Amino acid sequence: MAGSERRRPRATASATKGPTIEDLFLRFTLFNQRGRGFQSKAGPPAGPGSENMLVFQPMGQLGIRQRNPKWTHQVTFALDVISAASPDGLDAVSSASRYNEAGELDVTTTYASETRGEWSMRYGLHFEEPFRSGFAGLGWVGRYFEDNTTVAVNTTYILDLFDYIHPLGFSPVQVEKRLTISDNVGVTQVLSPTTLLSASYGVTFQAGTLQTTWNSVAISDAPTTGCPNDFGQAPEYDCPNRAPERLPRTRTRHAAALMLNQHIPRTRSTIKLAYRFYDDDFDLRAHTPGVMLYQWLGRRTYLRAMYRYHWQRGVSFYGVATRTDASDEMPLTADSDLAPFSAHQVGLKAVVYLVPPGSVRGAQYLDGGYSRYQRSNDLHVDVVSLGYGRDF
Repeated sequence: MAGSERRRPRATASATKGPTIEDLFLRFTLFNQRGRGFQSKAGPPAGPGSENMLVFQPMGQLGIRQRNPKWTHQVTFALDVISAASPDGLDAVSSASRYNEAGELDVTTTYASETRGEWSMRYGLHFEEPFRSGFAGLGWVGRYFEDNTTVAVNTTYILDLFDYIHPLGFSPVQVEKRLTISDNVGVTQVLSPTTLLSASYGVTFQAGTLQTTWNSVAISDAPTTGCPNDFGQAPEYDCPNRAPERLPRTRTRHAAALMLNQHIPRTRSTIKLAYRFYDDDFDLRAHTPGVMLYQWLGRRTYLRAMYRYHWQRGVSFYGVATRTDASDEMPLTADSDLAPFSAHQVGLKAVVYLVPPGSVRGAQYLDGGYSRYQRSNDLHVDVVSLGYGRDF
């Protein structure tokens, strides 16, 4: 929506000037997650443990156009302050601190050729304890038949580096690696002046350490009493009653999506119907239909309501416990994200323009939203966001 959509280059006389800021978008989001999962140690020895997490995320996005108007840069930056034990790899085993910080810088540089489409390069960094990541990618967008058909292709490479965390509470001097390659293609077709149809397909290949190293699986026949207790740690963290999560070394994922956009001029409404299908070689399959409704209320305000349903069957090696005599070579996870479940998400967002679209001063707006995500395997997330945006 406004403030986050990339605009095509404008033919202006400003080409002789220096770089200019075209748009600015700021947002603050609060994520409040509550639930329990068998991969978490923050609970009874056999689980399930707490998945409670509170995330404060300020973020911003800046659109910059160079002196040559064919070159633009979209800069996105975010900082997460996380209050929880489970998502923090070190806190999950020592509880030394209940806070973790994560940051990301994401830049997309685009060159708009008048005859060969738009070429883009995306690159950035992500960091948190105990995780570091860098990514880079290339993309192309071509427009045909008087802009009635748009074709987009992109590829992204991601390298993750992170410390190995053992469920018993120690981190050997060992750096794990994971490589991700993602290729995507999308087509958007104008069916009528008020109707758009979009389709996309993506394939992702991953190799390396794919497990979340601080996730664990309960050992059903392990002793849970009489274990030595180190200062600052609860007995359940010191007892050898938890095995590390084990995932295969490679993973191939496929995702296909459709979206139909229908605008109704008489009521100034827009309806978006979406569906996504997911499948991978972990034997996880998912279906996600959804609907969004945009409704203008006068010239300065619109509402967006959304609903999304998600169903997935779990990976073939999901289980809530293992045994001491189980093979170390067999994949195993108790992660609730990889379990069979269904989920519902509802949301409402309001956008109020301080300066309406089309103004010579550039549009300015405030927005606020709330969404609720509820899963069938004892997890829910409440999300509250406030944003400000303007065009220059």
